[in-house]
Amino acid sequence: MGMAEPRIRYAVWLMERHRAAPLPIGEIARAVNLSPAHLTRLFRRELGRSPARVCRDMRLAHARRLLQSSFLTVKQVMAACGWNDPSHFCREFKRQYGYSPRALRVSAFRAAAEAIDIVERRAAG
Repeated sequence: MGMAEPRIRYAVWLMERHRAAPLPIGEIARAVNLSPAHLTRLFRRELGRSPARVCRDMRLAHARRLLQSSFLTVKQVMAACGWNDPSHFCREFKRQYGYSPRALRVSAFRAAAEAIDIVERRAAG
């Protein structure tokens, strides 16, 4: 994210730091000495999205990385990213990426298994 406004950079840093328990927008605004409305205007100007949308997108991207690269359950991934409601999480994830968290997990494990098979075949042959 190419952000010129230091208050927006700090607000995004706060969002990243508190992924598992997202801070209310009002608290983030206070941390950067802005009103929630002004913070929202700066986010829209700098990033083209509201603070809530940026936070949600960051949490979903983190969930996607965890699903692809860890052995955490979907429930554990949800908790690590601040989601409490499985159906809401799955709906938002699918809306963002076009597939469910479970489908991503199955795909990631299948790709890893295929890579291992290729390496083993090369080593044996």
